[in-house]
Amino acid sequence: MLNRKSSLLATLALFSCSFTLQAAWLLDDAASSLYYVTSKASAVSEVNTFSALSGAISDQGEASLSITLTSVDTGVEIRNQRMQEFVFEVAQYPSASVTVTVDSAALANMPAGTARLGTYPASINLHGNSQTLDVDLLISKLNANTIHVTTAKPLLLGAALFGLAEGVEKLRELAGLPAINPNVVVNFTLVYNKQ
Repeated sequence: MLNRKSSLLATLALFSCSFTLQAAWLLDDAASSLYYVTSKASAVSEVNTFSALSGAISDQGEASLSITLTSVDTGVEIRNQRMQEFVFEVAQYPSASVTVTVDSAALANMPAGTARLGTYPASINLHGNSQTLDVDLLISKLNANTIHVTTAKPLLLGAALFGLAEGVEKLRELAGLPAINPNVVVNFTLVYNKQ
């Protein structure tokens, strides 16, 4: 039993090291940001964000972003709690993820100080629902060791697309609002550092 357990731990450790070695670029959480804009009561818009992001770009060109949903910041503590409990349902769905395939060789060979604009299919997993949407990205190579990725135009996401419509309606009831727009506008700036 002990040998099996030791073997399993060794395998997991090897897998973990292998994953780390395959990450060509790692997300710089402190330099990255993701914002979304909500609208309510016909005339009020608010900017919200997440404070915990992680991600990497592998040698194979898979760019990943993981968003810890408990880190949502709406600017109002009770609203943060309601977003977590009723909209995101973090007890069951603690994170969201986005993956995009990029040309890793082209990325590595981009001259410093240059940028590329492109449309990429992004696989978005949120609240147990996975959708593939086209995202317009501006990828800039700031220097040999830093890549900057930002939305070239805002991304519009609908609550119903990810099974969040009931949670948004519950939020509207709790806040006593006449309406909450079920669509949000998303913008992000991501910085990846070469490993």
